[in-house]
Amino acid sequence: MKESFPIIFYNIFYLCKNKFFVLEEQYNMVATTLFGLEPLLKEELKNLNAKEISVGNRCVYFKGDLELMYRANIQLRTALKILKNLTSFRAKTEEELYKNVSRVKWYKIFNTSKTFSISSTVNSKYFKHSNYVSLVTKDAIVDQFRKIKNKRPSINVKNPDLNIHIHISEKQCSLSLNSSGHSLHKRGYRSNIFTAPMNEVLAAGIILLSGWDMQQELIDPMCGSGTLLIEAGLIAINRAPNIYRKSYNFQHWKDYSDKLFQYVKNDVIKEEKPFSGMIRGFDISASAISTARKHVSNMKLGDIVKIQGHDFFQLKSTQNSILVINPPYGKRIELKKDYYKQIGDSLKQNHTNTEAWIISSELEELKKIGLRPSKKIKLYNGSLECKLLKYELYKGSKKINKFQNE
Repeated sequence: MKESFPIIFYNIFYLCKNKFFVLEEQYNMVATTLFGLEPLLKEELKNLNAKEISVGNRCVYFKGDLELMYRANIQLRTALKILKNLTSFRAKTEEELYKNVSRVKWYKIFNTSKTFSISSTVNSKYFKHSNYVSLVTKDAIVDQFRKIKNKRPSINVKNPDLNIHIHISEKQCSLSLNSSGHSLHKRGYRSNIFTAPMNEVLAAGIILLSGWDMQQELIDPMCGSGTLLIEAGLIAINRAPNIYRKSYNFQHWKDYSDKLFQYVKNDVIKEEKPFSGMIRGFDISASAISTARKHVSNMKLGDIVKIQGHDFFQLKSTQNSILVINPPYGKRIELKKDYYKQIGDSLKQNHTNTEAWIISSELEELKKIGLRPSKKIKLYNGSLECKLLKYELYKGSKKINKFQNE
């Protein structure tokens, strides 16, 4: 009986740890995002019961356990990466940097069979080049493995098992593990390259910023490869955006628990809900329609997202619908003359008593729409500064005068 007690105790502890998570260690983490989406990400983290949440520049800081880290990677719609902080320190020289990186027990984090890469963000008068910082960090890690294990892990820049990130602001340094690996906007449903696709995180952010109540019919009349439609569909049924993603970097860590991960995934699936509304997409391009339908199928949203071939300028929407439009940008796709003016004319003639949200980097062209926006939000699509504009359309919508001079 005495011999079996430690085993029984261990199993009870393990069950508690992997199902109820009462005794999980808390970690400082950072979720990165796109400019303008920080408040949305903060709200998402609140809904996941994250602790000590605070907003930074294109990121949100928070605290949580391993379960929360797994959930954040699977469920957050507006996050790009989830970084787990390992240590923070001050360094002004190469020697100080090397010494502090060496203090982390890397051999307890991953095995020599794993590959890794170093990414760095540096804004400091003490360290001029980010590549040099990455090199010193790599040397400290490799030298520790050689000393303790008589073997070193290999570098893989393109597809590493682990990514280690170091951030330096003047002499303040922060060393983190990228738990996500590839950016979380890569949901896994894109089957081929489509001209100027929208970032999935941005698309999810636009749907959330629109305040869509899921009672209105949502229409994307220039749907392209279907990104806005898919993100709207995922939101409508509360499906986690990365539920079908095949891998995360945290799965290569020594403390990875597959039982915990599978428990989280199963729990997330149970949170999905039915949706009785309508999400429709249209495009004039046959190849766009084919691609969008395939992407919708990849995310198993065919029952709620319908896509048809139709020219926006001949389309009429029903009342109480919401249009989300991502028209061509001149810097990304060749722009036809007076294209935005035609968009405005079509909105006024064919879409009264509806609400329209338009995102574009063509700030001057947007003025040609000829309607006064009730809301303007600054966002970025890649490196392009964009405006997300809300238009409340009703019979007799007045042409703008002030906006054209803004």
